[in-house]
Amino acid sequence: MKFSFKSKPEINQSLDIVVPSKEIEEQVLNKLKAAQKDAKLKGFRKGKAPMDVVTSVYGPEIRQDVLWDLASKSFSKLAQEKDLKIVSRPNLVPEKLEEGKDAKFKATFEVYPEVSIAKLSKLSYTNFLCTITDEDLDSTINNLQKRMSKWEPSDQTSKDGDQIKINFVGTIEGDEFEGGSANDFVVELGSKSMIEGFESGLIGLKKGDKTILDLTFPEDYGKSELASKPVKFDTEVIEVLIPQLPELNEEFFMSTGIEAKDIDSYKNEVRTKLDEDLQNILKGKVKQSLFDSLLDANEFEVPASMISSEISNMKQDTARRMGMDPKDMNEDLFPDETFKEEASKRVRIGILLNKIIEENELKPDADKVKEIIEERAKNYKDPQQVINYFYSDDEQLRNIESISLEEQVVETICSEAKSTDEEVSYEDCVSGTYG
Repeated sequence: MKFSFKSKPEINQSLDIVVPSKEIEEQVLNKLKAAQKDAKLKGFRKGKAPMDVVTSVYGPEIRQDVLWDLASKSFSKLAQEKDLKIVSRPNLVPEKLEEGKDAKFKATFEVYPEVSIAKLSKLSYTNFLCTITDEDLDSTINNLQKRMSKWEPSDQTSKDGDQIKINFVGTIEGDEFEGGSANDFVVELGSKSMIEGFESGLIGLKKGDKTILDLTFPEDYGKSELASKPVKFDTEVIEVLIPQLPELNEEFFMSTGIEAKDIDSYKNEVRTKLDEDLQNILKGKVKQSLFDSLLDANEFEVPASMISSEISNMKQDTARRMGMDPKDMNEDLFPDETFKEEASKRVRIGILLNKIIEENELKPDADKVKEIIEERAKNYKDPQQVINYFYSDDEQLRNIESISLEEQVVETICSEAKSTDEEVSYEDCVSGTYG
């Protein structure tokens, strides 16, 4: 078998394959003989049909199978000999298929990109800093109370934090539109669940008041046909509701999953939990800043097949989070274009991290793996049972080792890259609106 390979280090590669006619004919004949033994052809006993008859019936299909099989094996052999990192199935296109002559194929495929990592010392990232203040703690506890509060009608004018029940009719250029009207609709003022200006426009109203909210849909509104359009909401207040907060006692503490005898011990427990969550959030923000810097410093072409594979994974994950079976997912609800940018970013990050792991000869650190497993197990009733499970399940253990390796890569980059500290408020940090 003869080969001709594109030597340039490009993602998209092509390969010319020539399969000698002698090898083709030998395999075709062998398969025809095998077919002859089992052939059940009209007018002949099993296995007694003449070779010319067997050839006329089975020959074309057998020859086709032999040609594709030999071309595929030729491709695999070359890939192994040349140590090619192939990331897509080859597309084999026949260029010359004449009986009695060598067969010629053109194979096109994608290979794993060759990446040269920029010096890590040239990278810069933001080290986000945040602390939990007493005000943040009190606000968190107050929000917990609100979640469990009872809402009572009030004759007072509405204010931030109240609920308001309204009837409204939305119009664009004087015409009502689908989904723009509702009766007995409840809005919590300050929740930011409505478009900008809607909730603030309902502050200072009381039962029976009417108002017109003159607003504009945001550019990135979910329904593209409404995005950026001016809208008027003719609104009537049905009721103003104010929260009746539960008392800060043992019953309330227990309802939030914390055992505490008094408010001081409860605050200490809440602060501890908030701080644990905050550290994870900050770690994630720092890591994202590092990865963004790494991406900006390393431009390279990404195989389309790797992006397609990642898009498929993301779509399936999205379907599962929505409670859908990925097998039943409607492709119209999950267009590839929605995921393409993020998928490309994930693939590029994965390639860069693998290169750093390779260059630094990083291996999963047993102590770090143990630390991650114990951290995940500590919130379960029987942590040791969970720890044993992770170590006994190869797939789960490999997942933890991958997480460990990623953390080791982050530490490697941090040790060389330049950082800039930046203070972030607790509210901005946990809301995801910053960094």
